Parts: sequence; C-alpha cells; structure tokens
Amino acid sequence: MCGICGIVFADGERRVDAAMVEAMNRVLTHRGPDDAGLWDGGHVALAMRRLSVIDVAGGHQPMVSDDGGVVIAFNGEIYNFQEIRDRLEARGAAFRTRCDTEVVLRAYEAYGDAFLSQLNGMFAIAIYDRRQDRLLLARDRAGIKPLFYCIRDGAIVFASEIDALLRSGRVRGALNAAALDAYFTYLYIPAPDTIFRDVQKLLPGEKLVYQKGQAQRERHWKVRYAPDASMTLDSASEQFLSLLDDAVRLHRISDVPLGAFLSGGLDSSAVVSSLAAMSSRPVKTFTIGFDDAQADELGYARAVAKRYDTDHVEAVLKPDAVALLPRIIRHFGEPFADSSALPTWLVSQVARQQVAVALSGDGGDELFAGYAWTRMTHLLDRYRAVPEAARRIVGNAVAALPDGPFAARLRRLNEDAFLDPLDVFRRRQTCFDSAQRSSLYQHDVAAAVALGLTNRFAQHARAARQLSVGDAMLYHDFAMYLPDDILTKVDRMSMAHSLEARVPLLDYRLIEFAATVPFPLKLRGCATKRVMRHALRSRLPRTILRQRKRGFAIPIHRWFREKLRSHFDETVLQPGARCHAYLRPEAIQALFAAHTQRKADAGHHLWALLMFEHWLRYVEAIPGVSVGFE
Repeated sequence: MCGICGIVFADGERRVDAAMVEAMNRVLTHRGPDDAGLWDGGHVALAMRRLSVIDVAGGHQPMVSDDGGVVIAFNGEIYNFQEIRDRLEARGAAFRTRCDTEVVLRAYEAYGDAFLSQLNGMFAIAIYDRRQDRLLLARDRAGIKPLFYCIRDGAIVFASEIDALLRSGRVRGALNAAALDAYFTYLYIPAPDTIFRDVQKLLPGEKLVYQKGQAQRERHWKVRYAPDASMTLDSASEQFLSLLDDAVRLHRISDVPLGAFLSGGLDSSAVVSSLAAMSSRPVKTFTIGFDDAQADELGYARAVAKRYDTDHVEAVLKPDAVALLPRIIRHFGEPFADSSALPTWLVSQVARQQVAVALSGDGGDELFAGYAWTRMTHLLDRYRAVPEAARRIVGNAVAALPDGPFAARLRRLNEDAFLDPLDVFRRRQTCFDSAQRSSLYQHDVAAAVALGLTNRFAQHARAARQLSVGDAMLYHDFAMYLPDDILTKVDRMSMAHSLEARVPLLDYRLIEFAATVPFPLKLRGCATKRVMRHALRSRLPRTILRQRKRGFAIPIHRWFREKLRSHFDETVLQPGARCHAYLRPEAIQALFAAHTQRKADAGHHLWALLMFEHWLRYVEAIPGVSVGFE
C-alpha cells in the first residue's frame, strides 16, 4: 500500500521542481512509512511512499522498465498478480522482484491499457510512457483506492490525497459551490467533484490519459445489472459462498502480519468465518466500543470470535473527540461528515499495534441490500396501497403531535408515501434538506450554489433509469455512497495509521455476481441480505443472522447534548468562527438550540457543521492556499 503523486508538463521544455514533488510526497508519509522514491524525468516527475506488504525487501518505486521507457507509481494490491505473472512468463517476460508492482508494469508493456481488465484488486496507478510522452492514471473498479488530479496551465498534477495536491502550488483555493451544497446534503462530496474547483476525483473504474496537453477520461469497467430469473435462494447462496471463499483466499496474501476488523455485523462476520477456515493459526480480530455506549454491542463480535476461536482484541475506549477531530479532517482534505470516521480511526489505531493488514466487511450492504433506507423505501410501497384519503387523515393526525424527534419521524414517513420511490430513497440519504440549506447559507453562497448546482444523484438516476426500483437503489449506493463515503472513510482512517484495509466483498467477481441476483433474493419485506443470511446459516451464530443492520457509529445525538456541547459552542457559535463567512450564525444557533432542547435529533447536522469549521481551519493554515468563492 502506498501514496503516489506526480506532475507532468505538456511542454517538454519545462522542468518540474523536484523539491515541490518531494514536498507533496512528504505529506503522504502516513500512507507509506517504509520507503520513499522520486523519479525525475525533466518535464515529468513521479513520487511514492511505500507501505511494504508483499516482497518487503524489493518493490522500490517508482519502478522503471528494463529499457527505461515506462515508469510506474502504484498504490494498492493486485490479488491475482501471480496468475498474471505466470501468463507473462509464458510469453517470455523475466522478473527482478516478487512484487505486484512489477507485474502491473510488465502487463502494461505486454497489453497496453487493456491490462486493466486483468487486474483483480484495489489500485490507483500512474504510468508514464516516455516513448509516447503519455501519462495513464487509473482507479480500481469499486473505487477502493483514491486518486485526485488538477489540470491547469499546461500541466497535470495528481496525488492519493488532496493534501498533497495543495502542496504543489498549482491548486487555487477557489471553492466549488455545487460540492459545498452536496456536502451539506449527503455529508460527503460525490465524485468527480471535490470542494475545490481545480481538483477532481477519478471515478471508480475510470482511466485518464494525459498527452500533448489534452486529457481524455473513459471507463475501463462498469457494473451491469442483469438479474438472472432462474436463480434460486439455494443456487445464489452456493455461488456466493464459493466466491466469498475465493476472494478471502486471494486477500490473505501478505508478507506481514494480517488480521480482520470484527464488528459483529453480518459482513465482517462472514469475512472472518471464511478467513478462519483457511488459517492454520487463530485469526487476529479487532473490535472497539465506547465506554458511554447505552447498549453493549460488543457481544455480537464476541460470539463470532468464540465460534472461530480468534485471537480477539476488544478495546473499550473513551476517545477525546475534541482532540481527534482536527487530525481526522486533515486526512480527508475536504469536508467529510460521516461520524463513523471516528470509530474507524480508533479501530485502525488498535489494529495497527499488532498487524499491518486488516480485512474489512465493507461492501455487503451495497451489493445485497442491507441499508435501512433501501428497506424503508421498499416497505413504503405497501403503505402506498392504502387509499390516499386515509393517508392524508394520518398525515393530519401526526401533524398535530407535539414537536419532537419521534413526531418528526412519523411525519416524514407519511410524507414519503406521497413521493416517487427514488425521491424517497434520496430523501432518506439527505441530511440538510433543501429548505434547511437555503436558510443556512449566506446570501453570496446561496447565489453561488444556484449558479453552479450539479445534481450527481440525478445523473446516477438517469444512468439507472432502465433498472427496477430495487436495482436502481443498489446502483446508486454502489456508484456514489460506497466509493465517496464508505470507502473514502475506510481508506483515509486506516491509512492515517499506516494500516492496509482490504475489502474482499468487493472482489469484482462478487460485484458482478451480485448484479445478477434478483432483487427479491436480496430484500423481501423486512428481510435484508437474504442471500448472505441463507448462505451463512451454517457458519454464523443465529444471533448474528437475525440482527438488523447496526451502523458503526458513535452516540452522536447524545454527544452533542453532553461531551461535544461546549466544544460546538466554543468552535462554531462564537464570533470569529470561519464558517460564518459561508453560513448564517442564527441558523446554526437555532439548530443547536432545537437539538439541545430535545425538539429535534440534529446530531448529524451539527457534526457536519463542526467538521466544516475544522476543515476551514486546517486548509487556511496551508501556505499559499487562499480559500473562497471567486
């Protein structure tokens, strides 16, 4: 696992400032503390930081081909690299190392850009072909590994994290109004946008070619939903188990200590069950909890750990959230407000004390319909069968209830019954709704948002318009929420501790299989992830199979009424807060008052405001970056 960065000038007579690239590379040290490298080609420079996992002694990067014609900086793991290597050796290729980076380099030499279709893994790749003066950037199918870039003034600059781009001197601080609006809508910024107008994210399964000053982007892979009507619960379960076991087998490869996150949920438990079955010694598993949790959720993880006799680490923590928030937001490089980033940071910190690689269960909810918003949208179809007149009577009744979190949920449920299913789905993924955002923004921000509005959700809806409502929801989650929230969180928080997190449920073969499973085999009534539960019925305790989805979360509503209350007041509400240049203090105060007086549960809204303030403080401290709207 690594961090990569680089600069390429279109004009071959210009020279890259190597010291600038080294400065970019230094801020990626946490992604690769074991080794560093810089290749200077005059008008091109590539750099990397390495976390040594496979072929610890070899694999120094950037790596150069035998004839000096191709240079690669590679971040990730290719789990089938040995198979690709065997094919290349059959064609006459000779290898100097045992690492997957050299396999990727030689696969490019043999197959050109078509080599991407052979890779089973997570990756962000930069390949500079000196013979063609051509840069290729590529990202893995699911978007597990990140890659950012900026094209300005006859050059492209790229990096694994935004923070490195900001050290290049080529990114202005001009904010992207549409991205800011998306942040307060979803709590993250969907690709390809970032908070900066100059910076974009490469999409999952996308490649970019930069040559002669021109950039061309295209998808090298895209999931296609084609439900197989002949599939049964038994046949789908059999295929799932076979693919899961093979994915975990491939994801086990490592020359350094390896373990697994174990939350006690279905997905991480499935990974551990498979990993334990093929391990000759107890699997190291890691679970965290909070000392002020209202319910002991560690018992689910204990049950799985006991079932498979894992070497289990259970840490009950009392985190200093006030001290951690500025450290956390720096790794995202832009506003990011999924509060589960905090426990992900903490469990990564605990795991890194014993292992360098940890398998994670992320991906199962997006592939097999595990989220509450999918289930509730699906169940509302039943309520829509109730005559409209009766639903309006119910609406009048709940409207008369005293204000409070429970009444708000009832009103929302009844209102949803009058909306299109995908509008319900979008609404349930929304934090600040349109009315709240309108009242929140300062006048100039609202004007900028109105001029630059880009609806990424609507774009995905158009891409999924031929699908059933169920598959359209899963497509949305896979294309937007998974890469831009879940995988972003896991990558940044694990890499912050130089820990490589692997996600076997996102083996592309499992993704493609899930797209063929009919939606009713994934979700029926209140039964989510039916295929997984059926397949794992002989492997996991019944308590794990029967439990509903539990988020990996902090008690956020309570924290803002207790331990974070004074910090929010002192940070966001006091005169001089940076966010007041963009947001109306009176709107923030009204929201905070409603929450602390228990008239609303606005913990996620307040977290978004707090993280925005901390992000502004972080970015304004970077020399040469002046943030604002142009």
